Amino acid sequence: MRTVTILLAAMLAVCDAGPGLAQTQTQAPVPGKKKAAPTAPAPTAPAWPANAAQAIYLARSTMMALQQAVETGNFTVLRDMGSPGFRAQNTAADLAIRFQALRQSGADLTAVAVVAPQLSTPPFLDPQKQLHLVGLFPTQPLEIDFDLSFENVDNRWRISAIGVTTAPAPKAQEGGGEDKGKAK
Repeated sequence: MRTVTILLAAMLAVCDAGPGLAQTQTQAPVPGKKKAAPTAPAPTAPAWPANAAQAIYLARSTMMALQQAVETGNFTVLRDMGSPGFRAQNTAADLAIRFQALRQSGADLTAVAVVAPQLSTPPFLDPQKQLHLVGLFPTQPLEIDFDLSFENVDNRWRISAIGVTTAPAPKAQEGGGEDKGKAK
């Protein structure tokens, strides 16, 4: 639990240091001064997850959509959550083929609804202004590894790339829940 808390604190610091959400500020007119002519609003920067909770929400909601697609065999909603480029490159049938091995493995992704993801790198924007979330959900018996990218479309983060794999999770340590062999 301490590792999750430290990770969330680090994510908060990184997210707060990144570009902020667009904010409008108004100033009261100074008496005796004429109002300046209205100017066109400056273009807004892509919205950045305001905090760690928002980054976690993006990872969870994407993974839950994938879980539902894997469970039902219907990848339409997952596709529709994507950016225009993602939708242009992937039909629902393409996504079904891409995630066929995950579906056939019988992997249960439902734990992502309640287990906090562990990000291996802080969320970051690449030069194309795409948000990247890379990490894993530490579930048993399989951990769920993810590499997600999002594009800002109309001030909403939309999936632009999704990579998900499962791997055997490390064996739980004995000894009252302490993480032995890990630096804290």
